Order: sequence, then C-alpha cells, then structure tokens
Amino acid sequence: MIQPYGSEELEAELNRLQEVARQRRSVDRFARAAVEGFLWIVLTGVCAKLLWDSKRVPYAFYALVLLDVCLLFDAVRSVRRARLELREESDALRRLRELRARLGIDPPGARP
Repeated sequence: MIQPYGSEELEAELNRLQEVARQRRSVDRFARAAVEGFLWIVLTGVCAKLLWDSKRVPYAFYALVLLDVCLLFDAVRSVRRARLELREESDALRRLRELRARLGIDPPGARP
C-alpha cells in the first residue's frame, strides 16, 4: 500500500498528542483551586468570628490568618496554572483533530 509522504511523522505526532490529550491536568488544578477556595471562605469566617467574639485577639488568630492567606495564594496560583494548562490542552486537541482529519481517520465534516 502506498502511504502519503510524511505520514509516519504525522502518525508519530498523532500518538504524542493522544498521550497529551489523555492527561487533562487542568481538571485537577481547577478542582484543587475550588477546594482551596472553599476552605479559604470557611477559614475567613472562623477568623472573623474569633475577632468579633474576643476582647483580646487570641494567639491562634495569627496562625489562622497566615494559613488563610496561604490558602488564598495557592488557590489563585492553581487557577492561573489551570487556565494556562487548559489553553495548552485546547491547542493540542485542535491539532489532534487536524491530524486525524489529515490522515483520514475522521471524515472532514465530523466534529466530536
């Protein structure tokens, strides 16, 4: 059977892109950011309640505020990383669809 010129390179790229598309790391990062955001909201409420109910600020308040700031920082960092990874994954999926159409695996009009 006669293969088109460069099809081996295209198939190698197709295999690489399929592996990249399977990982979907951005989903894990978004989930981590959501959990951290929820914990940040709860811990902020605990800190506010401690501050409201106490005549003197308890020593544990400072540790909780530090933990609260760390949670907020890590949640924002996770969202930023997830958005970057999502953009990379979208580009990889777009290229994967192009390769599949070019190699004749998918018909040109088919969209998943």
